[in-house]
Amino acid sequence: MDRPPFHLLLVEDEPADAALFEDMLAEQDQEIMVHHVENGQEALDYLLGPVPGPRPQLVVLDLNMPVMDGHEFLERVKGAAEVRTIPVLVLSTSEHPDDIVRAYDGQVSGYVVKPGSYEDYTRVLETIRAYWLGLVRLPRLEDLSLDRMRH
Repeated sequence: MDRPPFHLLLVEDEPADAALFEDMLAEQDQEIMVHHVENGQEALDYLLGPVPGPRPQLVVLDLNMPVMDGHEFLERVKGAAEVRTIPVLVLSTSEHPDDIVRAYDGQVSGYVVKPGSYEDYTRVLETIRAYWLGLVRLPRLEDLSLDRMRH
């Protein structure tokens, strides 16, 4: 059964990490459309500005970035009625308990520590893909009215 493309917003300031993520995901699934931005401010502009294409169904967020870090992005995006229902998955090198607790306090949908090996990274991305594209049912933004999102 064919499915429509799945749109993902990757918020990652390291070009090599972003390229690896995109390449590995493309090997697993050609129907995942990744849009990459380099910091939280660019992500907010993308989500809240004029929509350049379909809104993402998932945001994959690094925490430690210049301009606006992941924690500030979470605070701002979860306060915006238009986009707060979009799940955000943190993918970070930080294993610090304070970062993890602060991310969940910021209403993150999940927290994954970036693995150190290519094989482990492949398994992580396979699991993310299986969970977010197969198991979980996500709300479609077109099904949510602004009035409903404000309550």
